[in-house]
Amino acid sequence: MMNEEFSKHDISAVITVLKNAVANIFQPLEDGTAVVYHMYNDFHVYDFRLNRSVTEAEAEVCLGLITDWTDKNFMMEITTSKNYDIPEGQSEMSLDVLKHNEWVSEKVNQGWRYGLALDVKEKTDPRLRPYHDLTEKLKNL
Repeated sequence: MMNEEFSKHDISAVITVLKNAVANIFQPLEDGTAVVYHMYNDFHVYDFRLNRSVTEAEAEVCLGLITDWTDKNFMMEITTSKNYDIPEGQSEMSLDVLKHNEWVSEKVNQGWRYGLALDVKEKTDPRLRPYHDLTEKLKNL
């Protein structure tokens, strides 16, 4: 998400750089689209169509490449395949957290990823994040 819109040239360049840096990352739609653009609460949102979830190291590479590419402010959220850590200050996970982590792994393996809104067609879900980061409303969906 960004406050300012990326140019088509910038988007194309980011895709090219990420394709070369992270193997087998993009899964374009049938029409070849690798990025879906939309507005959300006055933010420009770019949904990169990924072929798979990325590792934490790959997420760091993506963040570094985009940070090097632009000086614009942005917020990036990536679904990773790494198991979620126990939140700081807790020594064990509740059954709800374990069930949520299993559900997240299953969804990611089915091609779903984090999104600002639930969209079955696009396979995005705002619940695809660590359980302790969910709002009470999302925990109860």
